[in-house]
Amino acid sequence: MSRDSFLRTVPHALADLVLPLRCAGCAERATALCTGCERDFGALRRVRPELLPEEPPVYALGRYRGNARRAVLAYKEFGRRDLAKPLGSRLARAARSVIDEHPERLSAGPVHLVPVPSRPSAARARGGPHLSPLVRFARRGLGGETATVSDCLRMRRGVRDSVGLDTARRIRNLSGGVVLRSARVPEVGEPVVLVDDVLTTGATVASCSAALRAAGRGVAAALVLVAARR
Repeated sequence: MSRDSFLRTVPHALADLVLPLRCAGCAERATALCTGCERDFGALRRVRPELLPEEPPVYALGRYRGNARRAVLAYKEFGRRDLAKPLGSRLARAARSVIDEHPERLSAGPVHLVPVPSRPSAARARGGPHLSPLVRFARRGLGGETATVSDCLRMRRGVRDSVGLDTARRIRNLSGGVVLRSARVPEVGEPVVLVDDVLTTGATVASCSAALRAAGRGVAAALVLVAARR
């Protein structure tokens, strides 16, 4: 049984006594994410799948391939929550760069980092919303005066897994599937940055942006760990 499979069934502290810590990307010993693999999340660039309009701008830290892909999957699907800190720290640096690039949009007050929601069944299987810990570490890296976490979106039941769906079917699948948690929505005019793990067609980011826009909340930018396309 692999370390990742083992972590699904036992507490992490116990697993670390049985299996040595290894980098989630390249399997180097004694580190959750080695320096080399961490650099795979350091080339911040603007991306735009055909589905997405020019605005809001979308930024990715890396490409969904190789060691970066393995690290994201280890965190998302195989319980490697020890990756929340290094990945969250990278998100904080990236968010700072985006804030500095768009002061007219993002300097009006604390930036609301809004994690993209998972399907309810997927969140249960993963032990909770997997993006929330990453976003909390990112907020700590930015500082409380610069950013806050607003977990204000959720997926309706009935939204299916998008793996294997083409762009048109992803859009239909998510149509009306993202709704607001009214008690957690940022005030009108406060800057919002969506945060996701993997960008493929852009359907999820588009659906989340539409849900916020319908409530009068604009999205200043979106930030993702990795993009599956150039």
